[in-house]
Amino acid sequence: MKNKIRLIFQFLILGLIGYVAVRPLFDTAYVADFEAYCPFGGLASLGSKLNQGTMSCQMSEVQLMMGIGLIVGIIIIGKLFCSYICPIGTVTEWIGKLGEKLKIRFDMPNLLDRPMRTLKYALLFITLYFTMTTSELFCKEFDPYFASVNLFSNADITIWFAISAFVITILGSLFFRLFWCKYLCPLGAISNIFLNIIPAAIIILAFVIVNLFGAELSYVWFIGALVLLGLVTEVGFKRSFLMPYPKITRDEIKCTDCGFCNDECPQGIKISEFKVVNHIDCNLCMDCVYACPHKNILTVGKKKNFKYLAPVAVTLLILLSLGASTQVEFKTISERWNNFDQDYNYAVYEQTGLKNVKCYGSAMSLKNTLDKVEGVYGLDAYASSHTVVIYYDSKVITQKKVKESLFTPTKMQLHIAKPGSIDSLAEWKVGIYGLFDLYDFNNLFYALKDNESIYGFETHYGEPVITSIFYDASKTNVDEMIMQIEREVVIAKKPAGEEEIEIDFKVDGKGEKKGYLQLADYRHRIFRTYDRMFNDYLQYNAAELAVLSFPMPEAGTPSLRRYFSSLTSHLSADEGVVRLSTRWADRPMAYVFFVKEKTSAEKIKEALVKPMLTVFINETETTDIKNPFKINPEGTVTNADDLDLDTNEDINPILN
Repeated sequence: MKNKIRLIFQFLILGLIGYVAVRPLFDTAYVADFEAYCPFGGLASLGSKLNQGTMSCQMSEVQLMMGIGLIVGIIIIGKLFCSYICPIGTVTEWIGKLGEKLKIRFDMPNLLDRPMRTLKYALLFITLYFTMTTSELFCKEFDPYFASVNLFSNADITIWFAISAFVITILGSLFFRLFWCKYLCPLGAISNIFLNIIPAAIIILAFVIVNLFGAELSYVWFIGALVLLGLVTEVGFKRSFLMPYPKITRDEIKCTDCGFCNDECPQGIKISEFKVVNHIDCNLCMDCVYACPHKNILTVGKKKNFKYLAPVAVTLLILLSLGASTQVEFKTISERWNNFDQDYNYAVYEQTGLKNVKCYGSAMSLKNTLDKVEGVYGLDAYASSHTVVIYYDSKVITQKKVKESLFTPTKMQLHIAKPGSIDSLAEWKVGIYGLFDLYDFNNLFYALKDNESIYGFETHYGEPVITSIFYDASKTNVDEMIMQIEREVVIAKKPAGEEEIEIDFKVDGKGEKKGYLQLADYRHRIFRTYDRMFNDYLQYNAAELAVLSFPMPEAGTPSLRRYFSSLTSHLSADEGVVRLSTRWADRPMAYVFFVKEKTSAEKIKEALVKPMLTVFINETETTDIKNPFKINPEGTVTNADDLDLDTNEDINPILN
C-alpha cells in the first residue's frame, strides 16, 4: 500500500482502541469507554433529543459534535470517516485483502448489488426509530464493533444480534468486497444521504415549513423521508451529484489506462472509466492517486497540491468537533408535569455539582422523585455538568424545600463495632460544606475510613449538610477528624482497584459534641433499611400475602449492601415473591413477602440458600453470580396484615 498516511491513521485509531482495552489491566480505576467518540451514537442521540427532548444514555456533546462534524465533512469534502477512521471499515478492508490473497473474495454480482444496498437503509431506519422513541441506543444491541471490543459481555448487547452481526461482517468481508460497508452499515447509509445534500436539504426545509404551518409531523416521518431518499439515490443512481466539491479527477488525455488505480481502489471502483469519480462508494481515500505511476494524472478536483486534503481535513474536523463540544451543553432531559403553564411566572432554582445526575436514566430517576413534590412542576437536567434546573411555584413551596427535595440523607458504616470491644461511641455533630449527593457521601467515607476509631456517620439536610460522626473518643478527637475531612485527596479502594479522588470539603467551625450512645443504640441508629417491591406487589391486598421473616446479620454489613439488588432480582424469578425488606428489630431482620396462592416459604428458603444467584440483565437475559450471603432462612411465617413494617421507620419503598 503506497498511501502510508491513511495506513498511519488506521493503525493510530486501532492503537487507541487497543489502549482503551488494555489500560484497565494496569490502571484498575480506569473504566473503558469504547463509545466515547462515537459519531453514529451522537447522531442517533440527536434524533432522540429532537423527538423526545432527551439525550440517549451515555451520549454527550462530544459524540454529538463528532457526528455533526462528520456530516459537515461529508457535505464539503466527502466520506472521510469511512476511509480514515472507521475501525470496522479498516478491519474488514484488511480481511478482504486476505480473502483476495486466498482467491476467495469476489465483487457482489450486479444483479444482487443494488438490492443488497437497501439492507443498510432498513437497518438505519430501525436503529434510529428505536433510539429516538426510547432514548436508548439501539445500535449497541447488534453493533459488531461494540460487541467485539466489549468481548460480547456488555449488558446493552443482545447476544444473538451481536454474534450474528459479527459473523456476517467477518465472513461477508472475507468473501465479498467491504460487505459491511456497502450493504449493512447504518452510518454508511447516513453518509450517502448527506453526500447528496441538495435533495436532503429540500426534505429538511420542507419538513420545517410544513410544521411551521401546523402540520405537526413526527420526526419519525422526517427520518423515514431521508432514509427513503438515500435508498432511491444510491440504488437508483449510485453516484453523488453536486457535492462534495473535491472529487478524484482523471486527465483523460495523459492517462495511459494502465489500470493500477482500479487495482488499488478498496471499493472496487473502476477509476479508469471516470473523468470525475462521482461513484457513491468513493470516500476520498486517495489510494488511487498514490497508485498512479504518472504524476498529476489523478488529482483532487484538478488541484495538483490537494493530495493531502483528506488527512488534513480529517484532523481539522476532529479537532474542531472536540473544541465545539466544550462550548455547548445540551439538556439531557427537559420534563414538565402537573399541567405546567408556559405563561405562569415560575420560580427557578439551579443546582450544580449533582454527580449522581450523569445520564438519561439517573436524570429520569430524579424527575420521578421531584414530580411527587407538591409545588415542583418542571426539570431540566444537564448530565455533562451534573446540573439541574427546577421550576417551582414559590407560593406553594420555598426554595429551601426545593433544595431539600434534592437531598437524600444517608447512613454509612466505616468499621464494625464488635460487642465487647467497646461499650459506647461519642457523637460529633457538624456542618460540612461541599457535601450533598451520594458521590460526596462516598468520598467522605474514604476520607474518614483510614481512621479506625471512626465507626460511622449519618447526614441530614442543612446548609451546610448536618453530619453526625460516631467515634471512639479515647482514640481520636475533633481536630484529627477535621484534618481528615478537609484533606485534598482521598484514595478510594474499589472492586476495580485504587482510585485517587480530589475532594473539597470544609467543616463549619468545631461542631458540637452530643454525648455518647450505647453500642446497641448506635447499631440500631446506623442500620440502613432496604425495601424493594416487584412482581406487581401493589396489586395484592394484605390478606393475600404472607411474610417469611428471619434474622439476617448480613443486612447490617456495609460491604454486602450492594448485593441486595442482585438478591432481589434472584427472588423475582418466582412470580409469587413480591417484596424484600430489611429492618432492625433488636438485630438485623429480613422480610420476604409472597403470595400464598403462588409460592411457599419452603420454595423461598431454597432460593435464598442457593450457591449462585440468577440476576436478570434485562427481561430475557440473565447472569449467575456467586451468592455472597450466608443466609439461615429459618424463621417465622405470618400473615402480611399482621405485620406493618412501614410504621416502624420512615422509609420510601421502591417499586421495581
